[in-house]
Amino acid sequence: MFLDPAGSTPGFHYSVLRRTYMGRENSASSFVRQKLYPVDAPPGGAWEPPFTCFRYDVLLPKGGVDAFMCPERLLEAYERHLFSWRQGLLCVLKVDQPISEPLQASYERIRDAARQSFALKRNLPVVLVAHAPFLAGASPVNRGPHCHVIALTAELSILGFTTTNDEITSDAGHLVLYREFQDAGAIS
Repeated sequence: MFLDPAGSTPGFHYSVLRRTYMGRENSASSFVRQKLYPVDAPPGGAWEPPFTCFRYDVLLPKGGVDAFMCPERLLEAYERHLFSWRQGLLCVLKVDQPISEPLQASYERIRDAARQSFALKRNLPVVLVAHAPFLAGASPVNRGPHCHVIALTAELSILGFTTTNDEITSDAGHLVLYREFQDAGAIS
């Protein structure tokens, strides 16, 4: 992972999952699966619901087909599309949720910002995953609730995956997305 190239942006962390990083091979499917199952993942790489995250959504561009509302199908099709030389697999945002309001309220603001910034503006599919570590006994002060906004880097249309979006995986993408999420009221 390549983390926060523009420096600190409070309540908002930006990273890019690279195919290889520090000698380690990464996979978009494995990364998303780990976020959907923060605890008690089924053995053998299965994607059997229920997921153990607090909540999740798949946000598709207007041309996205219904079958891709299933994260496993979306990621399988995406990985078939990716060229082996492509390094930026996913743009991953972590947006903190305040504990001063119901999680539903901040989740919806984050979801709306993700839909606008990625699905509608850039035609990029998103898997949105909410974690509430305090439900597993963690301190809400040290490990507070948050959402992972996981954007695939190839545009999706009725024809399938097409053009790769390099803006969101560049250093400049960090501040561009931070401002968009800030303007949408998604960052507390």
